[in-house]
Amino acid sequence: MRKLISMILISIMCISLVSCNDTEVKETGEITKVKQLTKKEKIKDFEYMFKTIEEAYPFLEVNKRVNNVDWVANKEEYLEKIKNTTNDEEFIGAINQILSELNNDHTHLVNSKELYEYFKSGYNQTGWYDFFDDEKVVSRYNSMKGNIENTKNTMVKKDVIVKDVVDKKVGYIYLPQMYGVYGDITEKDIESDMKIIGDYIDTLENHKALIIDIRGNSGGSDAYWRSVVSKIVSDDIENKGYLAFRSDSKIMKDYLDKRNIIVDSIENLPKDLLENAPREVMTDFSEFMESKVVIESDNNSKFEGNIYLLVDGMVYSSSESFAIFCKDSGFATLIGERTGGDGGGIDPILFDLENSGLIVRMASDMYLTGQGICNEEFKTTPDYKISNVTRTENFEDDKCIQKVLELENINLTKESE
Repeated sequence: MRKLISMILISIMCISLVSCNDTEVKETGEITKVKQLTKKEKIKDFEYMFKTIEEAYPFLEVNKRVNNVDWVANKEEYLEKIKNTTNDEEFIGAINQILSELNNDHTHLVNSKELYEYFKSGYNQTGWYDFFDDEKVVSRYNSMKGNIENTKNTMVKKDVIVKDVVDKKVGYIYLPQMYGVYGDITEKDIESDMKIIGDYIDTLENHKALIIDIRGNSGGSDAYWRSVVSKIVSDDIENKGYLAFRSDSKIMKDYLDKRNIIVDSIENLPKDLLENAPREVMTDFSEFMESKVVIESDNNSKFEGNIYLLVDGMVYSSSESFAIFCKDSGFATLIGERTGGDGGGIDPILFDLENSGLIVRMASDMYLTGQGICNEEFKTTPDYKISNVTRTENFEDDKCIQKVLELENINLTKESE
């Protein structure tokens, strides 16, 4: 289960700040009350959250370099924000804002009942966490009011689009999300997508090129894009990278143990990676694992043309993993703008705060490409940069598609005559 809830990351930033106070809240016919936290309880929760992030979060130095934010150095400022909150609602708002300064969409507060239930349904059977049914956690999220529609709308299935850009010469597949079985998405939905895509690929035997468009795709499940690739490649294909962990932290060590992830000492990281890897990898990280993606061909594809992947800044998480795979393995030529990052790794970790019952989600690893480049810091740079990456319904107005046609020496206007 790869970054299970990645589909909702972009919209998380748009969810209205939840309201949590000691007024009565109706929940399926019941009345839920939450006692207001004391200042001491709020400070204790903040200190625990801060310590966990300070010890285990992988991108503290990246945040300094990219965003000029020294999060750890800001501790006293953050602590004052917590001390100055007068109720739970303000406390949640302060935590939300403090976490936002880490500038990572995999790191945030679970700040609505709908989001809590979403994570619970996805992770409760894994055995990785034991707090979803804790009384304080349940009471906290039962007392919350959130923007329900924003959360649910991101789980609605969008249609895959398959059609020729140029008849019998250039194919086109649009993937709006990397769907997994969660929210409103079912196995049948994914099977339907794969049949549509597979049937279309079967028509591409004599095509010169195939365009795969993931602009606006914010992630989901790696299994989705891997299934697509398996239908296209005629031979098995693989790519290799590395995950670095700050697993001296007990919470991170326990997480890796529960997932049965076997790691090696950071001292054994291949030395040829160090030229490109962030300098803190050898000082702030304790362990790593090699990550190899091997995709087996289904042996049915007869397509032998060029493949192009269209990307933009919204590409993130598992769709970012696809972009990494395409570029590093040579599977496709990338066209568009620099992507959003934080791909290639494992699921972010969740941890709860003892007094408030709030749950925090945090990026768990730093993905390094086979060349040692930190994906979260540098993202994925396309082979051909396009200034206007807007996806349009009219292929003639789409600058990214026009670049593909230019590279293939095809004039769309003449082809249409």
